[in-house]
Amino acid sequence: MPTVVSMINWKGGVGKTTLTLQLGIALNKFHNKRVLLIDLDPQCNLSFVALGIESYVDKVYNQGVHSLKSVFDAYFSDTEIDAKMVIQNKVVNSRPGKVYTNVHMVLSHQELVLLDLRLARSRKSGRDHKEETSFEIEKLAILKRVIDQVADDYDYVLLDCPPNVNLVTQNAFYASNYFVVPAIPDFLSTTGISLIRDYMEKFNTDFRNMHQYAEYGELYNDTQFGGIIFNMVDEYGGGPKRTHQETLTSIQSQHPSFVFSEFITDGDGISVAGSVNLPIYAHEYLPRSNSNAKKQAEYFEKLSNEFILKIK
Repeated sequence: MPTVVSMINWKGGVGKTTLTLQLGIALNKFHNKRVLLIDLDPQCNLSFVALGIESYVDKVYNQGVHSLKSVFDAYFSDTEIDAKMVIQNKVVNSRPGKVYTNVHMVLSHQELVLLDLRLARSRKSGRDHKEETSFEIEKLAILKRVIDQVADDYDYVLLDCPPNVNLVTQNAFYASNYFVVPAIPDFLSTTGISLIRDYMEKFNTDFRNMHQYAEYGELYNDTQFGGIIFNMVDEYGGGPKRTHQETLTSIQSQHPSFVFSEFITDGDGISVAGSVNLPIYAHEYLPRSNSNAKKQAEYFEKLSNEFILKIK
């Protein structure tokens, strides 16, 4: 069975999508792990960064390639969908003209912006309240059922969640073994972390109670807090600059043992790589930002080492 991890922060602009992509690639590149990336955000940023907008539009809108929308459409039409039809296996570039063979993706779709409303309105009638609760569990388990189909094919599944707690995000939490909070070392990025943890405890309790009440056929396993990964850290003198270190220290005191020791530095390497749909590990093809991309690639390798140890 793969280890399934939701990447979530309700604050935008914290590098969550970049972290999901580059860390997923690092798990494959440095640890030979088979990785599936799932883009749950209707903004489609993970899909755009990995494929490029033109390639994404051609695949999804011109070629009719399946996306996450197909998964939820199957639920609404009460039909089964083959997970392997939805997963794209040759879309993440390793360098110009080459792709990673063991980093696969489920693409997002912009029409998912209306999905939560459709899910909320969708209710199946049961013989009694217990059966109706079972139907509500099925609504939460849409994504898990797809992942379960390919459980033997992957070591890690990373879910890039939208910045909210709607039913799509709840699907991700329900399917996950862990949730990880990407953050940047500033006040707005970190103030919601405790609230996210509180919500997750509530979801775990609610999901567990639903299973028990409905006498559902399988146990619900709590989604555990995997930790906080800091991104866009400015360095000075061989470590985080003073104001950033103060934020890191403060968050460490609030969430003891849950802040990753390794972090990702700020710089233009990641953005330049993303602009040409390459990973930072292909830094030799990024002459304008080669040195910074190389440094960030080294930090991602160290982060992946810690991730393997923490997220088991």
